[in-house]
Amino acid sequence: MAFRSYDPVPNPAARASNPDFDFELHSPRMGTFMGAALNDEASSLDTRPSSVTDDYSSSVRAFNRQSQADPSFGLHYRDDPHDPNASADNLGQPPKEFASPTSPTVPYANLSEKRRDPTTQYASPRQRSRKRAILIVGAIALIIIIVVVVVAVTLSVRKKSSPASSNISSGSGSSSQSGGSGSGKSGSTSSSIAVTGGDGSTVTMDSGATFTYSNKFGGYWYYDPEKPLTNNARAQSWTPPMNETFQYGTDNIRGVNLGGWLVPEPFMQVSAYAYSYNLMNETSQGGLEGVLTNHYETFITEQDFAEIAGAGLNHVRIPIGYWAIETWAGEPFLAKVSWTYFLKAIEWARKYGLRINLDFHALPGSQNGWNHSGKLGTVNVLYGPMGLANAQRSLGYIRILAEFISQPQYSNVVTIFGVTNEPMGTQMGQEQLSAYYVQAYDIIRTASGIGEGKGPYILYHDGFYQLSQWVGFLTGADRIALDNHPYVCFGGQTSDPYSSRLTVPCDTWGADVNTSMTAFGLTTAGEWSNAINDCGLWVNGVNDGSRYEGTFDTTAVTGDCTPWTDYQNWDDTFKASVEQWALASMSSLQNWFFWTWKIGNSTVTGKVEAPQWSYQLGLQEGWMPT
Repeated sequence: MAFRSYDPVPNPAARASNPDFDFELHSPRMGTFMGAALNDEASSLDTRPSSVTDDYSSSVRAFNRQSQADPSFGLHYRDDPHDPNASADNLGQPPKEFASPTSPTVPYANLSEKRRDPTTQYASPRQRSRKRAILIVGAIALIIIIVVVVVAVTLSVRKKSSPASSNISSGSGSSSQSGGSGSGKSGSTSSSIAVTGGDGSTVTMDSGATFTYSNKFGGYWYYDPEKPLTNNARAQSWTPPMNETFQYGTDNIRGVNLGGWLVPEPFMQVSAYAYSYNLMNETSQGGLEGVLTNHYETFITEQDFAEIAGAGLNHVRIPIGYWAIETWAGEPFLAKVSWTYFLKAIEWARKYGLRINLDFHALPGSQNGWNHSGKLGTVNVLYGPMGLANAQRSLGYIRILAEFISQPQYSNVVTIFGVTNEPMGTQMGQEQLSAYYVQAYDIIRTASGIGEGKGPYILYHDGFYQLSQWVGFLTGADRIALDNHPYVCFGGQTSDPYSSRLTVPCDTWGADVNTSMTAFGLTTAGEWSNAINDCGLWVNGVNDGSRYEGTFDTTAVTGDCTPWTDYQNWDDTFKASVEQWALASMSSLQNWFFWTWKIGNSTVTGKVEAPQWSYQLGLQEGWMPT
């Protein structure tokens, strides 16, 4: 599919200073040009602006001179030989009483040709009538000949092509009989490409490739290329279709992250900053743009969105970095390209009935010092030497994103906006983080307006404070929610199996989530996984080892990670225990986004080396619930 070009920086200030953003239709400056020409009542002293030299030379006045001061301009030329007052001597002259005093004989020198013998200058009425009749008859005859020829050619062509036409007709007829809507059958356009379908229907992608849609939960896809903004799809029978409102707090979020796609991370694909920096001067694979564009193009595709809906999920959380909007000098990221893939994500989510949580995942300067923030190292948002400057810059990007997703054509799809992923609030201070959040709220609601249907839910990460510490924040605000990322794998390690830990989710998270849902409002788990230890290739960072094996931060050895990562040798009992952990977590967290949908295969072993983190692999191998 050829994607339209979008401006990733919908900036009102730019619109104000750039005429290219002016969508008012302005006609040419007709008023100035025609000011004198249309001013019939004007005198010869009229001084209205005009691009002509004076009133008398304007095109309209050349045919309407009655208003001029000179009375001779108000008379008709005597050009008609049938004028009873006309003669061979006065043709082309005004009446004598208005003849120019300075030129009584030839008042209009430019009409001297008209004073020739009228018998040589004008045809008689009879001659003109005869010529006119001949011309009319000739024209009619020519038209008849043309019509006869066209009809004959058309009939000949139809006769020769009728068998092929008949075959085409019957072919499209049989194709259209498979039409339907959302019940396993496919509705279709005149080109016989289906625009909707349920379980077992065939989906044709932009490339022309097809796949069979699988959805056992009553969901159906919808996409009409002639009406691409139509919101008719439904992910599952229990999820409101896209043309209805998702009732947050009543309807449950069952989501998954598209981690590692638009913000690469080491254990899923690669570290964004390090990889970008290393590729800046490398050209063998197309350099930074070639490698990352290929990654964006292939890591997550339309078929992933179809599979997500078919898995019983109704939301996707899409992390995005600030470089989707722009970069500044010296920043090694590929600017703006990831934005075009976010636009694809909006189209695919709309097509399969999924709603998007747009997560501002990587801020300039880094909000937590971890690799997924764009740069591994120190915190430099609301903290550090450039902390305030980077926070202000980030708020500018929040405004840009808010203005875009609050537009009516996107607001039904992008329904949640996570303003900052995992800010290190314990370094920033909760007071500073709260002030930043208040500014973000004002910016977003200025862009969207207030009230249901006007822009997204605003989602605030807890900044690694307890959920209870946010009770009372922005009381009475319009559609805000609190985000928590309840991982158990990064704390103390244990060799206990899943089967002995199945009460941990409820015991650890259940009561806190219930309390927060009442005391604060909508509370989500924006990230969680099936991992109960930190085993997995590069889960902690590139070459950083693991706590479980005692190779990370000089921790004590707990055991060997191989049994936890070698999923190809997991038996049914082990898989069932992982599934029970997943179900217990889903129940305790209520509104959740699993981290993550997909983990890339290792280039060394050719398989996923962090299996507890992949929802897709769990579905394929049988340890994720369906």
